[in-house]
Amino acid sequence: MKKLFVQCFVIGLFFPALVGCVQSRTPLYVWGNYVKSSTEYGMNGHKQDVRDKHLAELKSIIEASEAEQKRVAPGIYAEYAQLLFETNRKQDAKRYFALEKNTYPESTQFINRVTLKLYGEEL
Repeated sequence: MKKLFVQCFVIGLFFPALVGCVQSRTPLYVWGNYVKSSTEYGMNGHKQDVRDKHLAELKSIIEASEAEQKRVAPGIYAEYAQLLFETNRKQDAKRYFALEKNTYPESTQFINRVTLKLYGEEL
């Protein structure tokens, strides 16, 4: 009886630890080719074709996230907005800065500072 109790205790002790170590196979965010695109942009962002490819990759990530009904990863809306602003699509950029703030309220202070510098007003 004591042996059975010890076995059950050991199994009861280690089973939750083993189950807790299993990783979810479903990623929280859609990243697409962000790492490659971002690295290329960081190295050659002065080239218009590289900037356009990165802009397209960010848009693709946003669209894929929405299609899969996942939250867009933190910073993606803001980075997309910044590139839109730099390509003179300022009204579209405002929309994405606002989406970043609404999706991640903890970014509000940062986004307010950015939009204050870019537009002369907080969103």
